[in-house]
Amino acid sequence: MRQYPPLTIALYIIGPILIIASHIGSLLLLTTGLSLGAVVWIIFLYEIRMLATTGIYHRLLTHKSYQVPAPFLWIGCIVAASAGQMGPSWWKAHHMSHHQHADLPLDPHSPYTPLQGIKGFYFSQGGWLLSPRFFPAKLPIDVERDRVLKIIDRLHFVPTLALAAISYYIGGVEYLGAFFLSTTLLFHGVQTVNSLSHLVGEQPFITDDFSRNNWFVAFLTLGEGWHNLHHAFQSSSRHGITIRSGKIAYLPDPTFSFIKMLQFLGIASKLRVPSETELLARAKDKTFQCSQLPIAIEASVDS
Repeated sequence: MRQYPPLTIALYIIGPILIIASHIGSLLLLTTGLSLGAVVWIIFLYEIRMLATTGIYHRLLTHKSYQVPAPFLWIGCIVAASAGQMGPSWWKAHHMSHHQHADLPLDPHSPYTPLQGIKGFYFSQGGWLLSPRFFPAKLPIDVERDRVLKIIDRLHFVPTLALAAISYYIGGVEYLGAFFLSTTLLFHGVQTVNSLSHLVGEQPFITDDFSRNNWFVAFLTLGEGWHNLHHAFQSSSRHGITIRSGKIAYLPDPTFSFIKMLQFLGIASKLRVPSETELLARAKDKTFQCSQLPIAIEASVDS
């Protein structure tokens, strides 16, 4: 176990407990049934929390692919934490470690190491959270220096429990079960980026790992499944890009559409995307392999 204060260890361990509880709590729906309102609640909670995970935790907090005022970041992280998948420091630490060691022995959740085959899939799909790799080697300094983000990180379970209470208040046990099911589906949706997006799909860009563009994962995760592009250009706010017949093609990317909406509203600024020259230079069908070029600061991006 990593060297953390005992209180931090105790607060972090609540995370896996909540995920397990969500799986078990989903069984409540076997006794209550599922009304149309509860189905809408499941979908709403899934989409809004997935968007917070992809647009805030991932593209903003971790990769700084665009900028927003601090209060918007704080609120977004609270919504993301309500997904039951830990707080901002823990989340960023693991994701940066993934990029640093992608599909190598120190990758926290690769389907290739330390296990392979069906066991590797299980490990990357969530089994790693029940292993010693659950604790990051170190927490990101920038997040830890932000007192608000640090509080959100250590109390990551509070938004999740609050949302469970709100669900029960709205519709009793049925809506509580709907909350659990939505949280469980969301958990596995996010984990498909770790598993399927390193196992199945296209690799239009040159990378040093097995990252792939997977349309099914992109559908589940609002655009995160275009994972090969992300590994090729980690700081890009747009993931939905590929190469077809030697030409750039744009793919559905709801998270990027959300970021563009924030830009239109004057909330987001300095969106980062690779230029067409950089994209073509990194295309896998080239006969040479070039190093990753810097990410350009976007003035405007065509949708």
